[in-house]
Parts: sequence; C-alpha cells; structure tokens
Amino acid sequence: MKFHRRSIALASLCLGLGLGSSAVQAQQKLLLNSFIGVNHPITTQIIKPWADDVAKATQGRVVIEVAPTSLSAPPQQLDGVTKGVFDIAYQFHGFLAPKVKLTNVAHLPFVNTSAKGSSVALWRTYEKFFAKANELPDVQVLSFFVGAAGPIYAMKNPINSMADLKGTKMYALPGVPARMFEAGGAGVVAAPAVRSHEIISGGTVDSFAGYATMDADAFKTLQYAKEVIDVPGHLTVPAFAFFMNKKKWNAIAPKDQEAIMALSGEAFSRRFVAYDNVDNRVRAESKAKGLVYKEASPQLVAELKKLAEPIEAAWLADAASLGVDGKAALAFFKEEAVKNK
Repeated sequence: MKFHRRSIALASLCLGLGLGSSAVQAQQKLLLNSFIGVNHPITTQIIKPWADDVAKATQGRVVIEVAPTSLSAPPQQLDGVTKGVFDIAYQFHGFLAPKVKLTNVAHLPFVNTSAKGSSVALWRTYEKFFAKANELPDVQVLSFFVGAAGPIYAMKNPINSMADLKGTKMYALPGVPARMFEAGGAGVVAAPAVRSHEIISGGTVDSFAGYATMDADAFKTLQYAKEVIDVPGHLTVPAFAFFMNKKKWNAIAPKDQEAIMALSGEAFSRRFVAYDNVDNRVRAESKAKGLVYKEASPQLVAELKKLAEPIEAAWLADAASLGVDGKAALAFFKEEAVKNK
C-alpha cells in the first residue's frame, strides 16, 4: 500500500511538472549534411536559420544539427539519406538525373529570373504538375530551390560568339551548361562546383560557366575571371531538391510534421532572396575592383538559344513520358518565376 501511494505521488509530481507521457516524448535529433560547406551562404543564411525555426516551431521536440563537414560526395546525397548516413540533405538536379526528370525544368536555358523567383516557381510547379509523378518515392520531399543565375566567365580572351569557345577548354557545371557548351564545340571539363577551384586555378581551362558570381566568390574562382558575360534570360541556374529520410520523417509526430512543412515548401524557397542579396553584393564589390561585366552579344545569344532547343525538346519528351503536360508546366514555371522575382 505504501508503494502504491508512492507511485501515485510520483505520477502526480510528473504531471505537475508537465512530464506526462505526451510531454516526455523523446527529442528527435536529425543530422543535416550541407555538402557545399558550413561557411557558404546556403548553410549560414538559409539552412541554419531554417533549422533554428524548426526547433522553435516544435518547441524543441525536433532538433536539426548541421554536420561540421560534408559526410558524402555531392552526387551521393540521396544515397546518404536513404541509407541513413545522415537524415536531411539537398542534391543538385544534375546528379539526380536520369532518376528525376521533371524538376529539371529549372535547369532549362532562358526560363529563370531571380533565385527567390525561380525557387518559388519550382515549388509551385512541383505541387501543381510534378508531385503526382512521385519521382523521389524513397524520401520525404521538403522543398526545392534554385541558385542565382550562372553567367559565362572569360579568363583569357573575350567571348563574343561560340567560335571563341570552339576548341578551347572550359569548366562547366554538369548538366545543361556542360551539354550546351560541349555541343557548341568547347572541350568541357564537367565536375561538381565544390571541385571547380582546383580545375580553374590550375590554368588548364580558358573559361568557366554554370554558377553565380556569389558562388564563384565563395569557391574562390571569381579572381580568375577577366570578364563576366551575362546572358539575357539566363543561361542556366543550379537547382536542388531538399529531402529527408522517410523513416525518420514517419517517426515525427503529425503536429511536428505539420510545423516543419509550414517552414518548408514555398516558405523555404522564399528564403533564397538571401542568395539574390549576396549575389548583388558580390557583383557590386567585384565591379568596384575592376572586374568587367557585359551583356552577351546578340550573336552569342542566338547561338546559345539554338543549342538550347534540343535540351528543351528532350525535357518536354520526358514530361510527356511521365504523363505531364510539359508545355503547360513550362509556361506556368516561367510565369511564376517572373511573378515572384
């Protein structure tokens, strides 16, 4: 009887302290891998603030920690999450192909605006046209996002037409940039952005393309450019999927899942205004130091648009094979990118 009274007293104390069964729910600690780097704006200005907001919204029941260094190579982020090496990651769409095709719409040439505008457009297009295709069935999709537009960087000689690139060596981001410039006659060296510095600084290439000036600054490659050539309508942008281990997601209480998704999806995409701000700052600072920015010549733009035609046609064919009206999705993406820039 004494033991019974003590048990009742202990239970009453726990309830009085807010330690009932629902309140003592174990804290979920999740590990996020940010392969671009812990000091890059993607981590400092977007991912860490998002993780902090998740902790607040779930009242500390879900805590997201960012790994101090990348735990997997850039192309292995999806594998790392599905195999449980880490719980949350993002992966460049160029490395998700051919598994994931539809959200590559953001990689198409001449369709993007700002990082924020295109990020919001990609999420809205995914929800309206792509989600039903379920191209990432093994993970919980948290959001999609798009980086700032990538110009062309001339390291040695001016670039006014594709003839100036033919036969020269060029670093390009894998995917659309690499395919376009290779088709145009350049000798392309394609590799993840995090490896670009060793290629560009080594003096083995004459130009590079595929990522924004803020990334060129972060990867310390902007210093090797003599001219930055902006393409009206933008040549391409790097687009990413942001996802989580499905088993870990299913272990989170529904109310906390709801709180996390309220901060993800379009809300997460809108955080990429920070990218636009950083990119504008880097451009202003580098211009002040003498770096030349110019708009691509009409001839170069016309040649690039010609090279883009088969890339867009291939994406439209992929969309059709997955039961998606590609023309409607592409038109919607372009409209939303302009509307939200």
